[in-house]
Amino acid sequence: MSPTPALAAVVDAFRARLVARGEGQDAVIVETHISLVLLAGEFAYKFKKPVDFGFVDFSTLARRQHFCAREVALNARYAPRLYLGVETVDELGVREYAVRMRRFGTAATLAELLTRDAVSAEQIATFARAVAAQHACAAQGDAELGSATLARHQIEASMAAPLTDMLPAALRETLLARLAAAMPRLSQRHAQGHVRDCHGDLHGGNVVEFEGVLQAFDCIEFNDELRVIDTLSDAAFLVMDLDSRGAAPLAHVFLNTYLEHADDHGGLDLLPLYCAYRALVRAKVGMLRAAQNPAAAAASRMEAERHIELAGRYVAPRGDAGLVLTHGVSGSGKSHCARRLATLSGFIHLRSDIERRRLAGLALDARSNSAPDSGLYSADMTRATYERLLAVARVALTAGYSVVVDATFMTVSERSPFIELAAQLHTPLHILACHAPEHELRRRINERAALGSDASEATVAVLERQLRQVQAPHAREGARVLDSEDFDWSAESLAALGRPRVL
Repeated sequence: MSPTPALAAVVDAFRARLVARGEGQDAVIVETHISLVLLAGEFAYKFKKPVDFGFVDFSTLARRQHFCAREVALNARYAPRLYLGVETVDELGVREYAVRMRRFGTAATLAELLTRDAVSAEQIATFARAVAAQHACAAQGDAELGSATLARHQIEASMAAPLTDMLPAALRETLLARLAAAMPRLSQRHAQGHVRDCHGDLHGGNVVEFEGVLQAFDCIEFNDELRVIDTLSDAAFLVMDLDSRGAAPLAHVFLNTYLEHADDHGGLDLLPLYCAYRALVRAKVGMLRAAQNPAAAAASRMEAERHIELAGRYVAPRGDAGLVLTHGVSGSGKSHCARRLATLSGFIHLRSDIERRRLAGLALDARSNSAPDSGLYSADMTRATYERLLAVARVALTAGYSVVVDATFMTVSERSPFIELAAQLHTPLHILACHAPEHELRRRINERAALGSDASEATVAVLERQLRQVQAPHAREGARVLDSEDFDWSAESLAALGRPRVL
């Protein structure tokens, strides 16, 4: 009997034992390319197949026991109430080990939720904040783990068997050229501490809605080299996966929220390469499944081909990036318009209210209770905030991304440096002017203050001062001015503002 059928017999005997004692009349067994998972009653038991694919080696019982314990420990970082421990299983004169978990239905995974359009942007944003927080506290890689040399080897390996004969020659050449050019940046990211002990396999099948929130599970425990990686490579996996599942707007929400909370816009130049790499990883998994399950080989191969095509799209030349500045007093709808543009069209969303807090060393959701023209809203802090926004916008635009800067841009002097930046980079520039009746502005500000959940701390007093000081933008400044009330938000109108670099 080959190793996998032998394990299957053990799992089936264990299932029968559980059923006999009334713990799993509804028990079913689910197979992946490296696991057999028994779902029984309230629990799930994940057995590791005795396989050796090179990048994963569960070929001995000792290794399977070790990696079961490792899986529980590592995943406790993401979903501590989901993982319960290691189960010792003795059946048919054979000992095996399994990860014991709380059971959840496949319908609760992000991959399945997406098929029912049952995931909100708010849920994805909350999850992105959780991923950024986990990355921030994760242990850093050492001199070898996550090194540029190792990253290059991993990306090259994604193009190897079983994809060797499937990749178009042009795509392989493009990826290798991009990889060679990226080596100094990969080394720099490693030196700057961006290589951390991450998840490693962060796609929709490994995210579940559990106890009301999205939680990651099933991180890579079997190979430290695949888990201790650039944090942006980890995040890029879910960006790619959401895109591949037809959920580009949610991919945009995840990316912008992650970048904002991780303060990692500086890595955007590497994102296309990382997304392409992650697409090839999924293609490779598809082909491994095809080899293991001939009945589903055709579907698995189609999945692999789709991901290869996606990888090509990530590294293909794209349309011109664009720069959009919002303009308007507090409560005029600037953030709403900027968020809508970022979600629909993939613009990188930069927010003045967030960058003020970052510069002040505050939590991004903290309240400063600053009085007008003081503290967080002093002239010096406002000047520093716009300088910060300008610097980050330059980084994103230089990397080829369209950018929307969400700020009041009350005066010509605040807008001028951004207009100059667009001219330097030959970037199309638009100003999206937002406005509302004064009574509506007051209502929105009071409502926002009562809720206390918005990043803006503007008060009615601030609004009154803004109304006295505002300088309306005009075409002579060198930008095309758009009225938010007249903007139709069609695909054609969005494309005219600038195209996203990746999605």
